[in-house]
Amino acid sequence: MELLFIFINSYIVGFSGAMMPGPLLVVGLSETPRHGWKTGPIISTGHAIAEIFVVIILSMGLVAVSENSVVTAWIGLIGGAALIGMGIMMGYDILTGKVTYDAISAKQSSQLLALKGITATLSNPFWFVWWATTGLAFLVKSLQFGVTGPVVFYFGHILSDYTWYTFVSVSLWRGKKLMVGKTLKNLILLCAIFLIYLGITFIIDGARGFI
Repeated sequence: MELLFIFINSYIVGFSGAMMPGPLLVVGLSETPRHGWKTGPIISTGHAIAEIFVVIILSMGLVAVSENSVVTAWIGLIGGAALIGMGIMMGYDILTGKVTYDAISAKQSSQLLALKGITATLSNPFWFVWWATTGLAFLVKSLQFGVTGPVVFYFGHILSDYTWYTFVSVSLWRGKKLMVGKTLKNLILLCAIFLIYLGITFIIDGARGFI
C-alpha cells in the first residue's frame, strides 16, 4: 500500500513539472507538426533515459545515508521546503498570469527526437535543482522498500511525462488547440496545492527524525 502511495505521489508531482513551460515542452510543440503524435512519447523516452541514470546514481549513493536518521531528516526538511517553495511559485505565476503558452517557440533542427528529449532535459537548470532537493527526498523515502522503492518512484515519475507530452502531441496533431485557459490554470493550481501539502508532510516526517 505504501509503495502505491509513493507511485501516486511521484506521478502527481511529475505533472507539476511537466505541465509548466520549459525546454522539453518547447521541443514537443515545435516538432509535433513535422513528426506527428509520436513526438510526445519519443521525447519523453529521451527524458526518461536522462532520469534513469540520475535515479540509479543517487540511489546507490543513498543506501548508506538512508540508515542515518539525522541525515535523512535533514534531507526531508530540505526536500519539503523545496516542494512548498515550488508550489508557492507555481501558484503565484499562474494567478499573476506569468505563465503563458502563447509565446513558446523553438528553432528547428535535424537531431533525433529522443536525443532532443535528453538535451532539453539537461539544459533545464530547474531539473538539476529538483533532483538535488525534492527528488533526493523522494528517493530517501523510497529506499525504505529496498530496490523496489526507487523503481516504483521512477516509473510513477516518468509516467506523468509520457501522459502529458503524449496528450500535447496528440492534441496538436489532430488540429486541436492545446488545453489552455481556465482548465489548465486550475489543474496547475491543484498541482501547486498538492506540492505544498506534500512538502508539509515531508517536513513533519523530517522533524520526527530529530526526536
